[in-house]
Amino acid sequence: MKAKKNGLLNVVFKEKQPSSRKSIEKNPQKLTERDLENLMGINRPTYKRGRGGAFRQK
Repeated sequence: MKAKKNGLLNVVFKEKQPSSRKSIEKNPQKLTERDLENLMGINRPTYKRGRGGAFRQK
């Protein structure tokens, strides 16, 4: 610990110690083309406004 004099007060600061945590390595997730298309919403039904303002599947 280091003691610094700040005006009339003696303030004690703790020195930072290097963290002993090991970095966790994550394996990248391998997604298929079908999974990616599903996430992007490509294979969803499309709707359009019909007569009278009702939505109808296109």
